[in-house]
Amino acid sequence: MNRAQSIEPAAHAPTVQSARSNILGGVARLLAGRRFPAATVAVLGLGLLVAISVGVVLSIGVGSATANTRALLQAQGEALIDFIELRVDARLTPVMSQARWVAQAIERGEVDLDAAQTLDAFMFGALAGTPQVAGIAIVETSGRSRRWSRAPRQMIDENWSDRPDVVQWLEVGRTQQEPAWRSPFWTQTLNTTVVLYDTPLRIAGRYIGMLGQVVPISELSGPLELIKQRTGMVPFILYDKKIVLAHASFSSWRPERTAHEVPLPTLQDFGDRVLARIWNPDQADLFMLRESERIDTGGAEIDDAYHVYLYRDIARYGAVPWTVGAYLNTQVQGSSELKRLNKALAAGGIVLVLSVICAAYAGKRFSAPIERLSAAARAVLASGLEAAPAVARSRIRELDDAAKSFNAMVAGLRDRALIRETLGRFVPEKVAQALLADGGTLNVQHTQATVLFCDLEGFTALTEAVGPTAIVALLNEYFEDMVSILEAHNGVVTQFQGDAILATFNVPLADECHAVNAARAAVQMQQAVRCNLYGGQRIASRIGLDTGPLVAGAVGARGRLSYTVHGDAVNLAARLEALNKELGTRILVSQNTALLLADAELRSVGRINVRGRQQAVEVFELAVGR
Repeated sequence: MNRAQSIEPAAHAPTVQSARSNILGGVARLLAGRRFPAATVAVLGLGLLVAISVGVVLSIGVGSATANTRALLQAQGEALIDFIELRVDARLTPVMSQARWVAQAIERGEVDLDAAQTLDAFMFGALAGTPQVAGIAIVETSGRSRRWSRAPRQMIDENWSDRPDVVQWLEVGRTQQEPAWRSPFWTQTLNTTVVLYDTPLRIAGRYIGMLGQVVPISELSGPLELIKQRTGMVPFILYDKKIVLAHASFSSWRPERTAHEVPLPTLQDFGDRVLARIWNPDQADLFMLRESERIDTGGAEIDDAYHVYLYRDIARYGAVPWTVGAYLNTQVQGSSELKRLNKALAAGGIVLVLSVICAAYAGKRFSAPIERLSAAARAVLASGLEAAPAVARSRIRELDDAAKSFNAMVAGLRDRALIRETLGRFVPEKVAQALLADGGTLNVQHTQATVLFCDLEGFTALTEAVGPTAIVALLNEYFEDMVSILEAHNGVVTQFQGDAILATFNVPLADECHAVNAARAAVQMQQAVRCNLYGGQRIASRIGLDTGPLVAGAVGARGRLSYTVHGDAVNLAARLEALNKELGTRILVSQNTALLLADAELRSVGRINVRGRQQAVEVFELAVGR
């Protein structure tokens, strides 16, 4: 009775907890009493399993692809800025090296400022070695100015003692210890804006004046146009962060005022609205770029398109830093990688909702292109460009764009690798370009050319005196200087024979002034040997020059080619080199070459019987000079 009374109140006043328990219990009893078809269980169970599995796989795939894409984009951006900086260095570093060389030659007395003819030849030779320099000037403390220009090729002698800016410049140079780059300025002589590299000149510690070299800003913008054509990005160089020093479209800029008043445009005056926003960026995702210690990044949305800036400051070209960089339009270069991945995820989720089978199929179709791109990226990072497979095209637009962009990037990098490989076989860059244009082959040439043959004097005795290790180091130093001189005069070294050098002019590189350039190279080689020590040793060399028909081409086994030349001119140049020993001379040229040297200082040594020739050959000695 008591038990019945205790239960009765609960039956009449059920709680929420008891109601939920009753519902769950009823559902359990309903399910326990039912039997479900296997198809239903398979569809529901497999659908849930596939949904989880595909979700996990897709998440891993997208994460891996995102990480690898970020790494590739970051590496590509850093490589681009490195390449722009290298191109700037390639233009300006030789100017600095040449200034040091000229100043040292003057200080050592190798160049006499009062010997006009010798000084002119020396300065025009210096201009020939640095084509990016438009003019060289020496301004003495008295105000006397001598300028040597490339185009037109002339020397101008003036008195600048009444020019306050020159007087101030000379006073600054008096206490200046090191060469320096100056601010860009307009020069009426060249009718363009230039950057100046000046060097104080001293003899025995006494200050005598300043050496100035001017480089037109067009020399900085030229390589940027090629970079824009190849990458689609817009490279630039800023001076003091607000002046446009070089730009891929600099040739189209015209100042509103005279160029003398506006030597260079500001960011606002140049007309590039995207570049003008570089120091006022938007706060947004930077095209999936990560933070980097090597480059700075920024972004701005202009005309419904998002642009990304990549740049770096360099401070070695004057007191004011230069900013080298580039920007890209993300709509032109391709849609954002992050948006592509989000679209892939959304599409996968929609397909999973539609059906289990379609979800598996769609997941495979969505993940496969991403996996291929990720695998190709990992192959590049792990094994280099040669291991990178071509990423297959996709029917999905975003993934197809990614595949095409990746393939184009790898092709471009392989072109650069091919250039490096070609340069390993054919040292001059123009020979490598000819090989690339002809698909890696170099056609046989038959042309009139000048041959230079150079050999060291007493090399056998020198080898015995210093030993094999030291002689190798000596030859490396010697060949480094000689090859630099030859290439500066359009010469191509076709063969090293022990201590001997065989070089050709006008083949394979066309050069109308091949005989003149060969003679200048020979003189400069003798001057270098006379002025420098190699391996700590004083050495001497002999040179023979001849001009005649040559046959040139690459011969050898596949993968191991050698560029060689054949012709009687090769043999005669070698005979003339050896004849120096008998005549006590340094440079001998044949009559064929002498006829092409109108301004050279030649001395006939007579008609001489040369071994291998039935008739005597008239031979001339070429003066080496100071």
